[in-house]
Amino acid sequence: MTTNISKVFNSVLKGARCLPVTALVQLTFFRLNGYFVARREVGANRLASAEQFTPYVDAQLQGRVVKLGSMEIVLYDHVKGLFHVKSRRGRTHRLNLHEKNYTCGKTLIYGFPCSHMIAACQHRCVDFRLFVEGYYSTQSYYNKWASLFHPIFNEDEWPLYDGPTIVPPDSMQRMGSGRPRSTRLDNEMDVREGKTSITCGLCKQPGVVAIADGAWSYR
Repeated sequence: MTTNISKVFNSVLKGARCLPVTALVQLTFFRLNGYFVARREVGANRLASAEQFTPYVDAQLQGRVVKLGSMEIVLYDHVKGLFHVKSRRGRTHRLNLHEKNYTCGKTLIYGFPCSHMIAACQHRCVDFRLFVEGYYSTQSYYNKWASLFHPIFNEDEWPLYDGPTIVPPDSMQRMGSGRPRSTRLDNEMDVREGKTSITCGLCKQPGVVAIADGAWSYR
């Protein structure tokens, strides 16, 4: 099982595991800087064009507005904004706009209105964009990517190090030259940039990995 945050780290560091420590740190630094620069520019452009929400939310809302024509809406209380909305699949959902209570649940999960809520809002002439959470606003998007990475100085410009000297234990010292042979099975994190698949170290066939006792694992 993997979480969303681990998948994010994997996407940033994909192809970097085979690198030495210094190169891995440099790749992480420059790749993150590229992400921040690109997204900061997107946020600035959307602020300049007075766009209210992020591109993702705008696309989701537009897609849900398209579904409104096939929905049946019944109003029960115009003060509380109490509705039931029947979708084209025959499923009925209850909505209370005043108390923000929706049996569909998608609005509470995703933070922006579902198609049933948009249908109820349009029936009452209420702007459904008022129910989009603030963290989806363009200003929040821009603020999230506003932090700057600064250029790295040349090594001869670094300040003098004034701290303890770290000495590795003798038990961790390598007895030979070169990189030690890895006994770990490769996964998707070990695919280098531009390399399409992982090949077996013995037979050189893609999708096959040799494991202990002469057995084979197929992917």
